This record gives sequence, structure tokens and C-alpha cells, in this order.
Amino acid sequence: MVGANRESTRNDLDLLVQVAESYYLENKNQAQIAAEFGLSTATISRLLSRAREEGIVRINIVRPQARHGSLEAGLRQKYGLAEAIVAGMPAGITDDEAARRILGLVAAPYIDALIRPGTVVGIGRGRTLAALAEGLQSLATPRQITVVQILGEYGVQNSPMRTSEITRLMAESYSGNSYYLNVPAQVEDRTIAEALRRAPGISDVIAVFDRLDMALVGVGPLRGSPLEASQLLSAQHLANLEAAGAVGEICGHYFDSAGRSVDAAYSGCAMGISWNQLQHCPRVVAVAAGNAKIEPLRALAAARLIHVLATDELTARQILELP
Repeated sequence: MVGANRESTRNDLDLLVQVAESYYLENKNQAQIAAEFGLSTATISRLLSRAREEGIVRINIVRPQARHGSLEAGLRQKYGLAEAIVAGMPAGITDDEAARRILGLVAAPYIDALIRPGTVVGIGRGRTLAALAEGLQSLATPRQITVVQILGEYGVQNSPMRTSEITRLMAESYSGNSYYLNVPAQVEDRTIAEALRRAPGISDVIAVFDRLDMALVGVGPLRGSPLEASQLLSAQHLANLEAAGAVGEICGHYFDSAGRSVDAAYSGCAMGISWNQLQHCPRVVAVAAGNAKIEPLRALAAARLIHVLATDELTARQILELP
């Protein structure tokens, strides 16, 4: 009997470690872990709490230098931004996921102050944007806002960075209404794309785009983007866009170094907010950082297509160094 109890305890501890590693090291969400282990999300939540209580998981909080005022002022002055949020990074931070979480936490108080009762918020896609949504959770209060997905999905796998998942998290955090755009982010055939836009349930969501008070968006490079990884863009499409001078992507739209749309070089079209609607949105907040984002962010800022930029100090410095 004693041996059986020891074996049960050892198995229990093994499960605690496996669940903790999946959540804290592999960055899986609780729903993914529950499916993997055949348990409920409530059980996974309890196991994670136990792992911390029993010392299996120990969390050290490294407080970053909150914001870099001089870099923020430089970005505002050079590009006419309404605001720039530049997160300081503690020495030794080399993990991209940790850096994204810090940026999300630093940017969250400013973004939260913009979200007033009744605000209509558009949601794009991106890992840093997902980190911002998580950072807003501790600040959010019921405000009856409207949260709308402004770009279709890139893939079929569940992920915290999916546009629909970020939309859901924001709506739940602020006790708001949510609109989901259940279509692919890109459709190669424009005739099919237009038919989808007119379909009931999709046209209703698209109608909300003209009522946006604010759009929270990610910005990506042309090469190495989720669009390429998910094979929504073929090698020929990428080559055509490069030939047209494309340097980046925002909400499924491609632009050159002057911030001009080069969507015409792509035979298909983005399923989501239009380029014209994005240009006329009262406040576009870009949340992005990293070497691959420097030129795309500079192009959008120089063309006055974004009003607020949230990034990290290294990215900010390199943007300011560009002509």
C-alpha cells in the first residue's frame, strides 16, 4: 500500500511538471494543454496553481525601465505621431517571447486609457498584439465596448495570436460585444472574395469597420510573415510584390518604402478592413518590434498611416537612425 501511494505521488508530481512546462516553457494556453492531456481547463488551472504553491514553478519578475521618454519624443517629432510608447528592456533579455510580454505590459496602461465606454475597437493579428491583449487583462473593467476582428485568419491551428482569439480576449476583458470575421486572411480569386464579402454574417462584420474608433494592429515584413508561412502567398505572388517594391504588410495589405499600397501586384485580395478604411480610421495603433519590422514601421510612420507606435527601445533607435 505504501509503495502504491509513493507511485501515485510520483505520477502526480510528473503531471504537475509536464503541465507547468507546457504552459510556462512551451507557451501553450490552458485549452491546448487540456486537450493534450485529456483534462478539463479547470483541472489544468488547478494544477498550475499547485505547481506554484509547491515550488515547482518559481516566478521572478524583472521590472524593466518602463518607458524611454527621449526615444518617444524623437519618434513623435520625426514622424508626427500622436504618441509613441517605447519599452525599456532589462539587460540580458534575449528571449523574443519575454520581450513581447514586457512590451505588452508597458503599452497596456496607455491603450487602456484610450478604451472608453462604447469604444469600437478593431483587432488585427500578431504575437506582440496578443501580448498587449494579455497585458490589458489586469487593467480592464466592464465598459460595454465593441470589439471587431478586422482581418481573416491565417491558419486553422488554435493559437493565442489568432485574430479571433485576441478579439475574444479583449471582448471578455472589457465585458464587450464581439464580431468575428470567419474567412481566410487572403483569397486568391477576387470574384470569390467579393462573394464572401456579401455573404450574411460577413457583410455584417465588414459594416462595422466604418465605425471604428481605434484599430490595434500588428505590422509584418514581406518575407517571413505568417502569410508566407501559412502558404496563403505563393512564391510567385511574393516575387510580384517584391518587384513592386513591397517592404511590409499591415492587415493583409502590402506597402512600399513610401507607405503606398502595392496590393495591385497581388492577384487576390485581403479579407478584412480595406486600405481606404484603414487610412480613414481615427486612430491606428501599431504594436510591433524586432529587426524585421524596422523598415515596415518606418514606412508606415513616415506616410502618417499609423497614429500611435508601441515598440521596444532597440527597434525605436534603429527606426530613428534611418533617413
